[in-house]
Amino acid sequence: MIIPHLSFHFGVSQNPPGDRLLPEVSRRIVFSLDNTKIISKLMDGRVEQWDLETREKKHITTTKALFAYSPTRNLLLVKKENDDVVLILLDTNQETILTNGAFESVSLSANGRFVVLSRGDKQIEIWEIDQKRLLKRLNTVEPVRNGLAISHDGQYVAAAEGVYKDGEGHRTVIEVWDIKRDTPADLIDTEPILGVWNVHFSPDASMLAVDSQIQAQAGIRVWDRTTRRQLFQKDLLKTYWVRALTFASAGKYIAFGDESGVIGLWNIKEDKEVFTLKIDTGIESLAFSHDGKYMAVGLFDSTVQIWEIESDL
Repeated sequence: MIIPHLSFHFGVSQNPPGDRLLPEVSRRIVFSLDNTKIISKLMDGRVEQWDLETREKKHITTTKALFAYSPTRNLLLVKKENDDVVLILLDTNQETILTNGAFESVSLSANGRFVVLSRGDKQIEIWEIDQKRLLKRLNTVEPVRNGLAISHDGQYVAAAEGVYKDGEGHRTVIEVWDIKRDTPADLIDTEPILGVWNVHFSPDASMLAVDSQIQAQAGIRVWDRTTRRQLFQKDLLKTYWVRALTFASAGKYIAFGDESGVIGLWNIKEDKEVFTLKIDTGIESLAFSHDGKYMAVGLFDSTVQIWEIESDL
């Protein structure tokens, strides 16, 4: 049995102003490799680090749109006001410029070796970090407007591409590339999905997960990366968007948080609900510690809740 208990929270609770998110809302959350800190990107671009033991906050930098993190190397990627894409080694605070450009989407491999970038057009750039060199460019079927992901080892890249067509409305196309084999992209049939908020590989890259949007109701999809067979589907959630989505326990579970304040954890293989929590405000971000003992939840009220999990996650 998996039982979450609310342990404490960071930040000061504020009343969400209607359909606009407050500047202090945590748009993204990640855990450090030793699970003692969380790094959070706020809506206004500030990047902050919170120590789970001392509860102390540290300002790291400010970013223009881009935010990605490698726990293995404690390496942060951000974009500055002048459009420099900058790498920050958090152990030393050393900053290095990787490239410059009006990039809109980014993903950094967990091992800290590769990064993928897109300007929101029909092209993806793949960079090798240590050599600071552009490895290749990928051409996409549609503009990369709905998400970009690279696997933990840097071998696979996935893009959720959006298009609007008269008579059809918005549609989403998902492409997946095997970089080492340099093969053409696999196209995943998303059927009637109108939009995507998140794209994630499982830690072993065997699965790809996205949230879905169909007829003003949110859902979740998980596919087998190799066969493109759908492994998990959950539709008709009573909210417009699932804003937070992540794998847990090496891909055994899929977890989500939505605009209505629901957090859910599901067993993918068994298609079984593990737990559901209801919070009084919407959920913007969600992350699990690497040892599975904690869950961090970024809320619309500008706080980040830390839940302790009793389980064998």
